[in-house]
Amino acid sequence: MPVVPAPGASRFRLLMVVAALGLLVPLGASALQGAAPAAAEEQPTATAAPAALATAEPIAPVAPTPTPSPSDPPAAPTPIVAPQITSPAAGTLQSGSFVIAGTAEPNSRVQVSASTRSDPLCATTASSDGAFTCSTGTLPSAPGVVLRVVQLVDGHDNASDTVTVDVLNAPTVASGSASGISTGYGTVRGTALAAATVTASASGAAGIFSCTVAADVSGAWACNLGDRIPSGTVQVRATQSTSWSRGPSAQSPAFALQIDSDAPAPPRVTSPTAGASAPASGTAFAGTGESGSLVTVFAGSFAACTAPVQNGVWGCEAGELATGTVAVSAIQQDPAGNVSAESAPVSVTFRAGSATPTPSATAPGGSTTTPGTGGGGAPGSGASGAGSGATGSGSAGTGTGTTGSDGSSGSGSTGGGSGLGDAPQTPGSGTSGASGGGTGGSPSGDGGTTGAPGGTGEDTSAPLSPLAADGTWAGATRFTTTLQPVFGTAAGSNWLIAAAIALGVLALIAAPARLMAGALSVAAHNRRGRRGTLLTGRNRPRDEFERAPQVSVNPRVLAAIALVASALIGMLSGPIESQPAYLRLLGAICIAFAVLNAVSVALPRVLGLRMLGLRSRIAFAPHYLAIAAVVMLASRAFAIEPALLFGLVLAIGPADGTSVRGRARFALLHLLSLVVLGGAAWAAATVLPAATTPASAFLTEVLNTIVLGSFGAAAVLVLPFGALAGRAVFAWSRTAWLAAALGCFTLLAAVLLPAAPSLAVPAASSGLGATWVLIVAVGFAAVSLSVWTWVRFIAPALR
Repeated sequence: MPVVPAPGASRFRLLMVVAALGLLVPLGASALQGAAPAAAEEQPTATAAPAALATAEPIAPVAPTPTPSPSDPPAAPTPIVAPQITSPAAGTLQSGSFVIAGTAEPNSRVQVSASTRSDPLCATTASSDGAFTCSTGTLPSAPGVVLRVVQLVDGHDNASDTVTVDVLNAPTVASGSASGISTGYGTVRGTALAAATVTASASGAAGIFSCTVAADVSGAWACNLGDRIPSGTVQVRATQSTSWSRGPSAQSPAFALQIDSDAPAPPRVTSPTAGASAPASGTAFAGTGESGSLVTVFAGSFAACTAPVQNGVWGCEAGELATGTVAVSAIQQDPAGNVSAESAPVSVTFRAGSATPTPSATAPGGSTTTPGTGGGGAPGSGASGAGSGATGSGSAGTGTGTTGSDGSSGSGSTGGGSGLGDAPQTPGSGTSGASGGGTGGSPSGDGGTTGAPGGTGEDTSAPLSPLAADGTWAGATRFTTTLQPVFGTAAGSNWLIAAAIALGVLALIAAPARLMAGALSVAAHNRRGRRGTLLTGRNRPRDEFERAPQVSVNPRVLAAIALVASALIGMLSGPIESQPAYLRLLGAICIAFAVLNAVSVALPRVLGLRMLGLRSRIAFAPHYLAIAAVVMLASRAFAIEPALLFGLVLAIGPADGTSVRGRARFALLHLLSLVVLGGAAWAAATVLPAATTPASAFLTEVLNTIVLGSFGAAAVLVLPFGALAGRAVFAWSRTAWLAAALGCFTLLAAVLLPAAPSLAVPAASSGLGATWVLIVAVGFAAVSLSVWTWVRFIAPALR
């Protein structure tokens, strides 16, 4: 039966529910207000009154915050004016400093640059109308120079414009004489772009003159404006043009060239006088002449001394002269280079002995001596060195004298002189001035006479190639300089020295080496004879062993590889610099060695068959590379310039079965072909002009390499041992071998004779020097003779 709640209980539960609702509704409303205060501020909600809460009415929902609408896109930047170069025009030729003009955004910053300069040429601001200008300064001469302008505007990308032009500056021009005064030829010189065509023009009262010449690879040029240009002054300018300039450059600034085409009058010799007697050593000469000129005194045909003319007088002191009566005369050369006629000769007798200074007189006893004032010696200036040496300087000659009551002589010190030659970094040397000091003619003494000026400054430098090691393909190498001429002013003495060197090689190297080789060969043969039958060694046929596969190589390819290897060995015979010119030199050596090998086998093969009736065989000789390496080491050790070379890789010899006489004659024909080839190349090299272009330098290097390689190969092959050609000649005739060896060694010594100065001074080169060369040669000869003596005499006696 269901339980019926009491009426009081139901009312009690209803009151509890209403009370609970009354507490929960305010709490929920306060929580909603704390969670979204911002929403309540933006859009207030209707808050129920406490009375409404008591009736439990629902709370109004909070409206969502409206999302703001997206903003409009930014406006595009305002267009600006792009930069543009209006001057110079593209493809034009510019010289010196020029102006770059153009337009850009008004009041914008612009920066101008050139492809041949790392820094900007200028940075400027365009004017209010957008115009701008920029001065370039002097840009390097070059084709295809790119001029660029860059515009800088805040808020905009950098904009630019370019123009390509050619730049060719004017060459420099100066007097061709060190004194600045030219003869009637009007010699001028200067610098330009390498291989450019330079045109120099001059104008003056005497007329208009010009000359055109090509600059060498270093840019240097020189030419004569004319012939017999009258004396006076002309204004000289120069332009240059190239293959890419499409016209000449601007003219160089004018300079005044003084022309002196009038020869000076002959000087006079006033001391010694005609008929005088003078010592053969230290004789002092004096006379008069044209101030500024250089006087040369001749005793017979011998140039005794030289001196400059100062204030119309000159004086110099001779060295050692030949005794006897000779005619003394003089000539003088003015600063322009004009030479006078010979002065009237005076007859002077030179006797054995030397000049002695006059002793100063002593004052009488008890008398008072008064020091005399020495005559002021004029500074001596060294005369031009050989090959236009620059002026030297001499110290002043000073004199002091003491006199007694009758006056005594003063004495003057010698004015020293020195000169500096025009050759690069090559000092000349001036002879010292003569002693000053004359006789004091009064009690006070008038002191010494003027000290004589310094003498000639000699240019002791060797001729230099116009090419320079400038780091380009046109640079110079050690094979670029032309070899010693075959015939010249010093040819006789050079050939005598070369023959003496050849005799020394025969006596100290070739003959001892032959003795030692023969002795060692006999000793080895004796040892084989004493050895008898061997109990050990190969006792099975060779066919039982496996053989490595044979790789066939084309003989032509093998010869080409060997030729390049020989050329590389030849390159190592001297210093190598990191310059492109040495790649050119490698190509020249390869071509020269190819010609050398072709001639050395083709000529004996043809002539041997036609003249001697002998057939020959040609073979690749790998041991020749070892010989080339030994020759290279000798060249480096003794610093031989240009180098010792052995460029053969092919060997030729008569067929098997040829007699001893036939082998010797064929060997002589082989040696003769090398000598003829070297002599022809030597003659061609000496008549070539100095190398001024890469092509002429390459040709000179090829000819020089053929000369050195031919004579070097002949000198090696003539040695009388091994399988060399000299061994066949030696076995047939000692006299024929001696003549052939002497000829080959003499030719090699003659072509290398210019290297003698570097051998004579070890400190001047990286080599061992001539002294060590002689020591090594004597030591080799001593060892060879010792070995020969032991094997031939001592060892048999001991057995």
